[in-house]
Amino acid sequence: MRIPVPVVILLVLAVVGGVWWTSTRKMEFMTPPSENQLAIVRARAMEAIPQPERAGEPTKTPALKKVEPGTPVEPEKPPGIEMGDLESPPTLEAYSDRALDGHAKLAELAAALEKEGEFQRSLLAWERSLDLTKPDPTQAAGAIAAIRRLRPTLPDWNSDPNLEIPIVLHAGTGPAIADALRPALEQAARELSHHSAGILKVTSTLAVGKRTTMKGPVPVALWLSGPSKDSASTDVLSFTVASNEVLAEEIYKTAFQLISGQLKRQNQLTPPADVTPGESAADALQSHITRLSWREFGKSLNATPEGQ
Repeated sequence: MRIPVPVVILLVLAVVGGVWWTSTRKMEFMTPPSENQLAIVRARAMEAIPQPERAGEPTKTPALKKVEPGTPVEPEKPPGIEMGDLESPPTLEAYSDRALDGHAKLAELAAALEKEGEFQRSLLAWERSLDLTKPDPTQAAGAIAAIRRLRPTLPDWNSDPNLEIPIVLHAGTGPAIADALRPALEQAARELSHHSAGILKVTSTLAVGKRTTMKGPVPVALWLSGPSKDSASTDVLSFTVASNEVLAEEIYKTAFQLISGQLKRQNQLTPPADVTPGESAADALQSHITRLSWREFGKSLNATPEGQ
């Protein structure tokens, strides 16, 4: 007896439909799987992947930590910043080896060190970002702001008078302004010593010329040198002053130019950033010139000039 084709089709559909309904009636197809369920699937998939064999070694399957349902899955953390040795006392050249990484990496390191409470090391890293890399104006401004924030909270780098590098601040002018120039020059020498964090010991000397009948602003010549007649010297720069009120700022501005020019001639460190409009030269002397730059400046003037 033959079974009609329509009956066979209905029976087949009924069997398939019944099996499918019995197997899937409790499954939820509209709700996406939870993160825990996905983690379990990933772990089981990794267990099923064969590990590649190495020459001379048997195949090993690393033991994977099984994720239990309900256990939160933590994302992988990015590698931390390598801050190096935090136990040994830092040197003035600290983080010079990081200069090849560029300004941005040194700035990142400096911020991480400051967050850890390593303020002296943070300041050193900020200084290296200025004197051993080539920062653009925005980067330099950020580093200078950090140095201004950190420097006042820390002691001078050198507190031993026997280790101070002697420097002389020279000035020459006419008698008309000599009385006002002498105390301003002495104050500038003390400020330069202070701005160098105790690395330099700056003294001053004033040479007064003969009285002249010249009218108008009085010229002042300024330069720095080592302590002896045979010591090296910076260039000589001159400025004029119409009133004693601007005398101190003119000394600081000219001194900054002399120090910056000497560092450019040495060609070892990045010269300090220029004084910006509205910024005082006295502030720039403390924040634009790093302590390592102060030391190298002092050493360059205490060397005997070539040919002598």
